[in-house]
Amino acid sequence: MNNRITGVIRIYLKDRWGWTYLPWIILLSSFVVNFSIAAVSDVPITTGGLASIYIYLLVAGILGVAQTFPFAIGFTVRRKDYVIGTLATMSLLSAIFSAMLVLLANIEGGTGGWGVDLTFFNLDYLNDGGVFARLWVNFGFMLHLYVLGYLFGSIYRKFGRTGMFALFVALSLLLTVASFLVTYYDGWDNIGNWINDHPSTAAELSTYLLPLTAIYASVSYLLLRRAAV
Repeated sequence: MNNRITGVIRIYLKDRWGWTYLPWIILLSSFVVNFSIAAVSDVPITTGGLASIYIYLLVAGILGVAQTFPFAIGFTVRRKDYVIGTLATMSLLSAIFSAMLVLLANIEGGTGGWGVDLTFFNLDYLNDGGVFARLWVNFGFMLHLYVLGYLFGSIYRKFGRTGMFALFVALSLLLTVASFLVTYYDGWDNIGNWINDHPSTAAELSTYLLPLTAIYASVSYLLLRRAAV
């Protein structure tokens, strides 16, 4: 890894508040609220509060371009090195965060839901399989959302508000037309049956996301190659 890529990683990690502390503050705030509810409840509680950290990573990916791209390029970092450094940072944080979530899930499972029958980290589907599978699930989902957000940020950097508006209009039209065609040809039952006949574990889904993540990263690089600083 060359010095320029290392420099990009340092640019990101210098903002410890936004890239390391804030996602966990948000997640643990949600946990405290749910723990308080579970402590006074007479029934076991399963919550989706874990989603807060995943949503934050998507937002962080979007904001990352605006926060770091002009600064990095201003220090004569090559755009290729900037993108590689960004992906390395996102991969590193995804690995660390994944390990922390697996650890918390194990503690939750070993303490009977923190002593109050709360299921917050140890969700059944996401935590099926061994330790490696659970690490892989969190890592794959986190990196995918990071890079998806980064793609949106790159589109905005290249095309501005007009480009983002056009993108979301195009996606809305595409989804509307696809939904209409599936409904018109009575395809929803076939789709449901296919999903039921081909169940996937969370680890398999995480693997399926890898090609999409690679596509997002490649398109982001192509956009930023000619984006204005």
